[in-house]
Amino acid sequence: MTSRTIRAGVVGTGRIGQEVVRGIVASGDQTFVSAVVMDPRKAGRDVADLVPGAPRGVTATADLDEALASDVEVLYYCGLGKPLEVAHYLGRLAEAGKDAITLTGLIHPPTAIGQEAAAQLDAQAVRGGGRILGAGWNPGFLLDVLPVIWGSSCVRIEHVFAQRVAEMRDWGPGVHTECGIGLPPEEVTDTDSNPLHESVALVADGLGIELDKLENFHEPYVSRSRRAHGERVVLPGHNAGFHKRALGYNGGKGIIEIEMYGIFCIDPDEDPVEESAVVRVHGESTVESWARGDWFGDSYPVTAARAIRAAGPLGRMPPGLYRPDQIPLSV
Repeated sequence: MTSRTIRAGVVGTGRIGQEVVRGIVASGDQTFVSAVVMDPRKAGRDVADLVPGAPRGVTATADLDEALASDVEVLYYCGLGKPLEVAHYLGRLAEAGKDAITLTGLIHPPTAIGQEAAAQLDAQAVRGGGRILGAGWNPGFLLDVLPVIWGSSCVRIEHVFAQRVAEMRDWGPGVHTECGIGLPPEEVTDTDSNPLHESVALVADGLGIELDKLENFHEPYVSRSRRAHGERVVLPGHNAGFHKRALGYNGGKGIIEIEMYGIFCIDPDEDPVEESAVVRVHGESTVESWARGDWFGDSYPVTAARAIRAAGPLGRMPPGLYRPDQIPLSV
């Protein structure tokens, strides 16, 4: 356990930001002291009025510079955005001497933003004395760190496979919109916030596998029946989620495969998959693990917990840019 209390804050108080605030409060080794809001209409309000479970006494601000001038030590970036937009925010945080943990991609920065931009981001962090981490989403660990752990049990690796099936009904409305829930399938496009190709690149780096090609596949998940939850409705023949797959090749052979289904209102009678995760590694020996549990129904709290748990170990690393598999698992 960390021996002191970390002064923590959030950038963004949407669905995941609210989970992070509640997780900070429940952690016992972090104190919630700052909140930057994306919507200027929320500025000046007590965060307790914006986030159920937040302590009173923290005033939301729309001015990032105001937060950076405070004594906050770690800021969790909880907004949406394309990889370069997220990287810009993280660079500002780290250059101001703050540790920056994002829950929006960037688990493998060179793949997300390119080698040159990743090197510049690392230099910003070193120069400012901060640390930057993409903690992993969905909720992290299952599709990135765990395949590295299992793969390290093999000297010769033939194939690494990881799959996650997630229930989307309780995901934030912004993510529902981004993923095209309820749209005709021909209007649905892939998104930047489901970075499975980053997971493939991370696993390859963690296992010392050189990739000569990286491919992404995406298709809408078309529902045959009507689905509804809250105000969101999906009609038959419309998009109810996504099926994504990323594949990394070595020597012309697909060697690392990461797959994810995100499905709005999973129907056991219609959908051929159930909420779960599996990691399988083939080599001179084979290892396979499955994960199930009620937390698959709402991945936001565990995604937040993964990031919050990383703050202590991250703070003991030298300033710089990190992948989640480079951070010690011990808190």
